[in-house]
Amino acid sequence: MVRMLDEGQLTAWARRLAGGDGGAGECAGAPGVPRWLAANVIRLDGHRGMMQLSNFGTMSADDPAAFEAALLRRSIGATMLYSTLETPHTVSYDRGAPGGEDIVIVGMANQGGQRLRTATGVQALAVGRMGFMSSLGTSAVEHQGVSETTGVVVPVSALPGHRKVLARGADVFPDTPLTRAAGVAFSRMLSEWMRDPDQGVGTVAGTESTLVALVRGLFRQLPGDGEMDRASELRAEAMRVIDARHRDAGFRIEMLAAELHMSRRQLFRLFAGTDETLAARLLRRRLETARDELAATPMQDLATVASRSGFLDAAALRAQFARHVGVSPSAYRLAAASPPRLAEAMLLSDEQERSPS
Repeated sequence: MVRMLDEGQLTAWARRLAGGDGGAGECAGAPGVPRWLAANVIRLDGHRGMMQLSNFGTMSADDPAAFEAALLRRSIGATMLYSTLETPHTVSYDRGAPGGEDIVIVGMANQGGQRLRTATGVQALAVGRMGFMSSLGTSAVEHQGVSETTGVVVPVSALPGHRKVLARGADVFPDTPLTRAAGVAFSRMLSEWMRDPDQGVGTVAGTESTLVALVRGLFRQLPGDGEMDRASELRAEAMRVIDARHRDAGFRIEMLAAELHMSRRQLFRLFAGTDETLAARLLRRRLETARDELAATPMQDLATVASRSGFLDAAALRAQFARHVGVSPSAYRLAAASPPRLAEAMLLSDEQERSPS
């Protein structure tokens, strides 16, 4: 078949992501397509491709067999940078995300036209404008022509105080210097990580914190739920510190309390009655990172994975992984190397990505 997403489209996409420099001298295969894009792009076609692209949405097109999409994605801690190049289609989002973790997809339209349909009406997402889709509400997005969207996926838990806004399902952010700068940042970060994915622990944590801060800044431009009480603010800050520091095997609850300027007893009292203890949250965060590291290429030895995930050594990782994930790290790595399954392409976490269709 004749592809709409041809070499010219892919080369222009790379240039937009890289801020005008798609990677001259880095071509692979057909002239013009930079090596970093050719090595990382996921091509999706037809009805099956539509199912693979959408995470918690239902996709439709006038001619499903002719549908095409190209996808770039990079997990950064609990967030994920992404960019999609897609032919015309409509995706409808129903309330609820896979795997039980609600997510927010923030994206800027860099090519083509899009329309957001929500309970409050229809809004245009023109080139240069940014919007969001949330699993807390229902909405639909209509992609007109070949469209490109670039942005970040974050867990809803990163946005305390905005659940009423997120319950709309989708909305468009105001056209401000902050919004435009955030769109540029998402594109450049993704292209840089595609070119050089082997970054250190500090860079991963720093990038994750920056992405969350940018998204929070975007949502502060929209009417929120009102001021959070002090306890809610402190719990949200504790979660942010855990996300940023969990890769350090020496990081302990006592250090978290000190960073929040409170005693250990005060910190435990703050989380009394919540669904998850602080120790469980810290361990879960380390296991999430261990799954990312086990699935990464090139393959790392278990001691390196443990070091990059916040465990003291390989034995500690092996014991906790088997107990809480249910399989050994080696078995998980083998499963992670299996071919992608349906409905995984845009999912946030490895646990979601590896779930059966």
